[in-house]
Amino acid sequence: MREIIMRVLLCSAVALAACSDMEGSYFKQRVNEATQDAVARRYGMPHKVDRLQDGRSAWTYFERGSGTASFSGTAKSHYCRAYVLTFDTQGVLRDWREDHCTS
Repeated sequence: MREIIMRVLLCSAVALAACSDMEGSYFKQRVNEATQDAVARRYGMPHKVDRLQDGRSAWTYFERGSGTASFSGTAKSHYCRAYVLTFDTQGVLRDWREDHCTS
């Protein structure tokens, strides 16, 4: 029984790592190309939206395993990754980063 549990945990960890790499790859390949509309069609509306002083916007998506955080935009940091996407004033993706979830 213990061996089965260990195998399930190992498979889950591998699947989570693969999902994170896949998302990072998508964002990396789409910098200066993807629009807010395209990202919203693929991932839905972001969990958090920030307006930056220079008119740009930052969208944050939280990923916890195979699900996302609550609509409050908070998630436990040890199970969560945050993808922060920065869009210019025309709505084009200009930068992104993967981070640990906070608050």
